[in-house]
Amino acid sequence: MAPTEKERLDAVEPVVAELVTATQELAAELGRVSARLLVLERRLAGAGSGPDEDLDRVDDEIAHVVAALRAAWDAEQELLADSVRVELRNEVADFEELKARRANASTRLSGRRITRIERDALEHEVHQLGWKIGAREADAATAVRRLEADRHASEESWRREAVIAGEKAREEIRDAARRRLDRALAADTRLPVWFRVGTGEITNPDPTPWLRAATGLVAYRLEYGVTDPVSPLGEVPSTASGSAAWVRRAEVYADLAEQLRALRP
Repeated sequence: MAPTEKERLDAVEPVVAELVTATQELAAELGRVSARLLVLERRLAGAGSGPDEDLDRVDDEIAHVVAALRAAWDAEQELLADSVRVELRNEVADFEELKARRANASTRLSGRRITRIERDALEHEVHQLGWKIGAREADAATAVRRLEADRHASEESWRREAVIAGEKAREEIRDAARRRLDRALAADTRLPVWFRVGTGEITNPDPTPWLRAATGLVAYRLEYGVTDPVSPLGEVPSTASGSAAWVRRAEVYADLAEQLRALRP
């Protein structure tokens, strides 16, 4: 017996309801995607709709902080980084140990109650230690001079004061960078190319990693005077000098570079 019209409608009605619900969900999702695409297009085109934002400017609000950071930078040029200081001390200690071992072997060699085999072994040891000492003597002497210069520099009161002030200023410049960034985002200003290149789109649903990296980036550029219009972090800093200033900058650079990479999908 063929189904009645009512039976056919009853069978079709749940399917229609499901289709309506699915259509509504798709429409809502399409709206969200469209909104995100609009944001992305605006970012690619130059971000906000307001005036250009100069995140690198040193205005009256932060001029004294930047000055303190510059003074700390100058003061730390003659101070060794902790890691470098440890390395140099180990270099000197190893050299002194070689000398002590040679002296001990020479003393034993001068003793009367040793066999010929022992004498040959000691002579070989003294010879080998002498070769190692000669090979490392110049480096050890350089390490001693650098440690001595570092000690003298660290005793200068103006350096100590500048370094302490720099530590405080480093916290202040980060706070200032966050305030500057908050104002720029709230005002929907046009953010610099280097900023958009570095940070990309704000992470969703948790913007915390993006805000942390963006704040650190702005603070880094302000502290170290980076003004490259495209490269977010500027040139890679060198640690060749071993100074506290350059080693710290290189460490901060590496940390920020990793944070920025982590923002990429």
